[in-house]
Amino acid sequence: MLDRTLRRYCDSIVGDIKLPRPFSAKALCESLAAQSARRIYLHPYQAVGVGDEAPCGAWIATSQADHIFFEHRTSKYHQEQIILHEIGHMLCGHRLQDVDEHVLSSSDLTCPDVIAGALMRTSYTNQQEKEAELVATMLLERSRSWDGDGAEARERYLGEALGFF
Repeated sequence: MLDRTLRRYCDSIVGDIKLPRPFSAKALCESLAAQSARRIYLHPYQAVGVGDEAPCGAWIATSQADHIFFEHRTSKYHQEQIILHEIGHMLCGHRLQDVDEHVLSSSDLTCPDVIAGALMRTSYTNQQEKEAELVATMLLERSRSWDGDGAEARERYLGEALGFF
C-alpha cells in the first residue's frame, strides 16, 4: 500500500472515532468498550527477551473480551503509544487466532510465557504493523489538538516524551 493510500485508509478509521476528553489510552479503551459492549482489559507486564524477541505490547482477543498487554518498565508516554498501537490493530480489524478465554482466566496474565505463547500462534504482516502504528500516531495527533494553546501542548508533549508524566 502506498503511503498516501495508507494514510487515507487510516484516516478513514480514526476520523469516525469520538475521542474522550481528557484523552488517555485508558479512557479510549473504556469508550471503545462501551460502544462495542466488549470489555477491554489493560495488563502491564515485564517483557522478557532481547530486541525483536521481546514484544513491548500485545493484543489478545478472546470470544468475550480484548486483552492489551504493555511493557510497564517504560515511560508513561511510551506505554500510551503501545496501547494505542494495539488499539490500532483492533480498529483495523486485524485478527490473530482467538485465544480461549479459559486459558487466559486460568493463567497468570503477568507471565511473559503466556503472552509469548499467544503471540507465537501467528503474527501480523509488516503492512498491518504500519497500519496499527499510523492509527496510533493519528489518534495521538488528534488528541493533542485539544490541549490548550500551542505552548501548553508542546510542554505537555515534551514532558510525556521524557517520561515525566
